[in-house]
Amino acid sequence: MTTIGASLALGTLMFAGGALADAGPFSQKQAEDGKTKFNNHCAQCHRPNLAGGTGPALTGDEFKKKWAGKPVAELRTFIHEKMPQTAPGSLGDDQIDPIVAFVLSKNGVQPGDKDLTKDSASAQFPK
Repeated sequence: MTTIGASLALGTLMFAGGALADAGPFSQKQAEDGKTKFNNHCAQCHRPNLAGGTGPALTGDEFKKKWAGKPVAELRTFIHEKMPQTAPGSLGDDQIDPIVAFVLSKNGVQPGDKDLTKDSASAQFPK
């Protein structure tokens, strides 16, 4: 294996049966849709680049430290129950799942071939 190949293999993340592997629990299309939904519902507090504003950053060491190794379902549930801060619980699955997919993608998780759903969110957030 070449150095580039080894680097790519080591840098690729996947969720399968709750463990890291080659692809995440969301599709590229879903993450792209999530960007739009994030900008409509979340960017005001977390900024479009997820760097944080009045709300905390959704990328970076602190965010990863909080969620690393936990099921994606916990992040999904937190967003559903607590966000947006001005209207907790107001986002439906059709909004939450793409938003979570977008957040995962911005944290280096590579897309897979299936959309994230409430039932498929048992995968772990990467460490």
